[in-house]
Amino acid sequence: MKYRHLFFKRVFKLAITIMVVFNLPGVSFSQIVNDTAFLTEVVITASKSVQSMGNITQKIDILSAREIENAVTGNRNISEVLQNQAGLSVTTLSRNDANWGTYSGIGPKYSTFMLQGLPIDAFMDPMALDLAAIERIEVQRGPASVIYPGYLSQDFAGNQSPLAGTVNLIPKERFEKPLSRFITSFGSYNTLNGQFYHQDISKNTHYYAGISYEMSDYTNYGTPDSWLNMQKNPEYRKTKAFGGATWFSDDNKQKLSIFVNKTFHAGDAGRLYRGFDHNYGLINAGYSVKIDENVNLQAHFGYRTYDRTWQESRFNVIDSLLSNNGAVQHIVPADVTITINHGKAHVLTTGIDYQGADYLTFSDPLLGYDTYGNKSKAMQAGIFIQEELHFGKLIARGGLRGNYINNNIEFLNGGAPGEESKDWMKLLYSTGLRYNVMKNVSIFANIGNSFITPGLKSVGGTIQLNDTVNNGQLPNPDLKPEAGLGVDAGADILLPLDLLVSVRVFDITVDEAIVENVVSQNPSQTQSINAGKTKSTGIEFEVSQKYGEQFNWFANATFMKTSVENPADEDQDGATVPFSPEIVANAGFSYKAPFGLQITPSLNYNAGFYDSSSKTGRKKFVPGALVNAYISQSIINNDQTKISGFLQLYNLLNNEYEMPWQFKNTGFSFMAGLSATF
Repeated sequence: MKYRHLFFKRVFKLAITIMVVFNLPGVSFSQIVNDTAFLTEVVITASKSVQSMGNITQKIDILSAREIENAVTGNRNISEVLQNQAGLSVTTLSRNDANWGTYSGIGPKYSTFMLQGLPIDAFMDPMALDLAAIERIEVQRGPASVIYPGYLSQDFAGNQSPLAGTVNLIPKERFEKPLSRFITSFGSYNTLNGQFYHQDISKNTHYYAGISYEMSDYTNYGTPDSWLNMQKNPEYRKTKAFGGATWFSDDNKQKLSIFVNKTFHAGDAGRLYRGFDHNYGLINAGYSVKIDENVNLQAHFGYRTYDRTWQESRFNVIDSLLSNNGAVQHIVPADVTITINHGKAHVLTTGIDYQGADYLTFSDPLLGYDTYGNKSKAMQAGIFIQEELHFGKLIARGGLRGNYINNNIEFLNGGAPGEESKDWMKLLYSTGLRYNVMKNVSIFANIGNSFITPGLKSVGGTIQLNDTVNNGQLPNPDLKPEAGLGVDAGADILLPLDLLVSVRVFDITVDEAIVENVVSQNPSQTQSINAGKTKSTGIEFEVSQKYGEQFNWFANATFMKTSVENPADEDQDGATVPFSPEIVANAGFSYKAPFGLQITPSLNYNAGFYDSSSKTGRKKFVPGALVNAYISQSIINNDQTKISGFLQLYNLLNNEYEMPWQFKNTGFSFMAGLSATF
């Protein structure tokens, strides 16, 4: 392990040295773009302003509207759209449950999700948002903790940080013409899906709205003798409604936008008294103005509401209701950013951001009234500044963030907390370099840190510490905050015939890392613990090629080595990070025939991971190969109307692999339908 980390540190230092010692002839901003032909696509995530990928130090992937449309999401989760990207391991437990995958081998909460740059929940919102509202997805790999804050989620695995990267969902905002689309499909488990979408233009305002509904008998997604103990097909119903509008001033110097999403997710977990009813709401509003040729101001405001209720029933006896339970969370994020272009091509970005959050868990154990479990409020305020300097072919970036976080706890696990209020102040930093060596070669390196306070669910749990009957999370009031450091370096090379080859190495360390340990399988119980120091070291290889609009292919592989260093606990010391596989590989292609046939198959391979940092109590899961395919055939295609039939094939190998908490992949499924655009 020691020599492996030394190797990557030397690679990182070598990359920086190469950038510095190369001859740096002075060229303009436009020349940099032209000299890096394969990095000319525009992105906004790295600096909150429009830039070419050749002018940022970070590694960013872009998923277009076409790639999003062709993705097969067997569990209806946006994270599945990303599963073919290098460095990601997606573990979506079911259509009713979140993704517990990992980013760069360091756990599921170290890459945040955002909607147009404003943070959302990485566990719940990918289940709730409708992809029909999304124009493109930008995935930044590597630390992003200066420009963007962490997310104050108290539920699931708690607060989230962009230490390993961030995923930015970019909604639609500008249209060329009015359009309406209707999609209907039917598939496995008697799944019926209907979607309607409409977009239009009224003077300077571009607006859109959509609604989707899906119902299904679904199927048993538990392993044999699972704590889920399903006695029938679980019911599943999900309704998503969304709408958005963007107004542009006559001179295009001002832009005002709003986006609203509401999701109703109801059903049961396969038993009479295992029902659930989840309501998720989201509002995003933004305003930007170009003050002059060099100064731009933008402001965003958001509101997120997560209202989850579920039932608990007796296990292994005649069904009887034990309790009705719930968790309610409201989060308000906001930011103001000023971008200043100065010099020949330098960019200064500075701003402030804020988050307010409240969280409440309750239970009605058939007493006729609710009892509180956890109740708290949290606040986070930050100020940040980042400078990007362009010296010819060299781009140098450096930034600082000051963060203030305050937690106020009213109830903890049903009682008074030991410490009602606590606050932290932290200084975060991030720096990076990119050198465009020649027309088709570019190298980069980045470093940044992060800080995460424990979430209230992790501290207070959802059940009592001595509970041996109920499913849920055991409390751990002694949790400490965690601090992380991320480093990466890599190269992009464009070979003849538009063959793009990329490599990236990364090294991530988290002190006092909070990980989720599976304590019991029956009943299903977990507990958050500080696992000492966790480390993830890895290397990503990627290759892709495009032949116009007709054919493209890709392949990538990520090799990761993770470890837990906790000398105080022999059972943990030397274990691997939970949910982190050693190898993840992906491959696929997309072919579009002249007569309207499109075929897009993909292969995802996961070598396996453990569910706990306990060497004696952990269990290994080996997903192996997951093969999906999207097939469509155009039936009518003219200027007024487009009608096509499509087939989504999920898990073609029928690989019913086991997952944590006694969940399993349900095997092969399909959806077949028609799409009409007019």
